Amino acid sequence: FTSGMVGLLAPGFIEKGATFGLTVELTRITFPYLLMVTLVTLWSGALNAIRHFTAAAAAPILLNAAMIATLLMASQFSTPAHAAAWGVFLAGILEAALLLIASVRAGVFVLPKAPKLDDDQRRFFRAFGPAVIGSAGVQIAMLADTIIATFLPSGGASSIYYADRLYQLPVGVIGIAAGTVLLPEMARLIAEGKADAAHSAQNRAMGFTALLAAPFVAAFLTIPDLIVSALFGRGAFDHEAASAAAVVLVAYSIGLPAVVLIRSAVASFTARGDTKTPLWASLTAIACNIALKLVLWKPYGAAGLALATAAGAWINVAILAVLASRTGKSAPDRNLWLSFAVATVAALALAAALIALRFWAEFSGNLFLPRFAREWALGWLMVLGALVYGTTVFVGLKLAGVPLRRR
Repeated sequence: FTSGMVGLLAPGFIEKGATFGLTVELTRITFPYLLMVTLVTLWSGALNAIRHFTAAAAAPILLNAAMIATLLMASQFSTPAHAAAWGVFLAGILEAALLLIASVRAGVFVLPKAPKLDDDQRRFFRAFGPAVIGSAGVQIAMLADTIIATFLPSGGASSIYYADRLYQLPVGVIGIAAGTVLLPEMARLIAEGKADAAHSAQNRAMGFTALLAAPFVAAFLTIPDLIVSALFGRGAFDHEAASAAAVVLVAYSIGLPAVVLIRSAVASFTARGDTKTPLWASLTAIACNIALKLVLWKPYGAAGLALATAAGAWINVAILAVLASRTGKSAPDRNLWLSFAVATVAALALAAALIALRFWAEFSGNLFLPRFAREWALGWLMVLGALVYGTTVFVGLKLAGVPLRRR
């Protein structure tokens, strides 16, 4: 049924015969990964519930390693795309094996058996559906981007893909990681009747999330073309392609602060077993998101789709924040607001530094290492930017009286 499925998810490819055929073939190779990653998610959830996070956090490394390994052997496959697809297939097996071993060692692995529809099962399934939709707003938005992008001129879908690779780095490393650790911690504290401690943990997680994500926002907004060209600008990925992906990256980055905070904001409700409120917040944001996409995709192309995704993320997190505050399921404190303020000031300082130092970095690259001038410039800007941002954050938190260590 792969042809039919690809036709639904990438309808714009149907008239592009060779592209559609290749998409179907690569989907057939990679699709078993879905089964493996489902098991990975199940075992990760069991491990996270007992505060074992290492194996689940390390699993995506195997995806990168497997794809790199098969791409290094691309000459043994019909195309490099097939090499990458088989890398995904191999990664699924490796990730599932890693989590299987970890769950057995932790004593949380159980053999499957026929489910009995008892009270626990009913409660689980009542919460499951809303939880899936409520936590998948950004993913649904990205899926809509992919579907609509297939109708764009050649290169539109690719520019979204490459920008998304960069955009997902802070989302996965910071936002999802923080939410994954925060949820079981809040649930445990609330179950023990320590709501104030749960709110304190949430505020601390959201503060650090903002501080860690802010430099990505500053860099994506000020030097997107340099980042994209240094990382991807080779072969057929020319200056025009880099410019297109850079514009999409700017649009996505506008919503990055909201995206990285959504998982922590949702924890206000899911830690209490409330999955319906995040569901309605997500559905509202998705409706606004898709409406904006339909308005923006024709005049602005791929960047319009990304901008709609950013707007949807802000709508989602704003609804969650207001509802949590009104119902007493969150309690933003002074340190949280000060952390947001310090992150904003530090991001502005970083943006100014990147703009001011970019000419020197590119000039020195062309002078000392012309073949890798872009990589040289990006590397130096990363080092100097880290010094500027880190110093500003450290001094800002000290002056604001926000503790770096948990009391």
